[in-house]
Amino acid sequence: MPKPNDELAEELAQLQGALKPAEVAEFLEVHPATVYRLIASGQLRTVRIGSGQKRRTGLKVPQSAVVEYLRGSRIAPTAPSETGLIPEAPAA
Repeated sequence: MPKPNDELAEELAQLQGALKPAEVAEFLEVHPATVYRLIASGQLRTVRIGSGQKRRTGLKVPQSAVVEYLRGSRIAPTAPSETGLIPEAPAA
């Protein structure tokens, strides 16, 4: 059974590299609302600082949580119109 000090040390280590949700959104190049949806759905782990439950100001996202999320993500295929490439015509 871990000692309370060990648990506290682990939590503090996570906070060393913690980001605000807006910083995560900037890094991922998505809207901040997308990050909050990922948090609400449980896809992105957070650490709450303080007791403010009505406001989101106390949420921090450990960098390790961002890495975990990205490792679990799939790369979406890009549409030809987005790449600027013209699809080849079918062979006759």
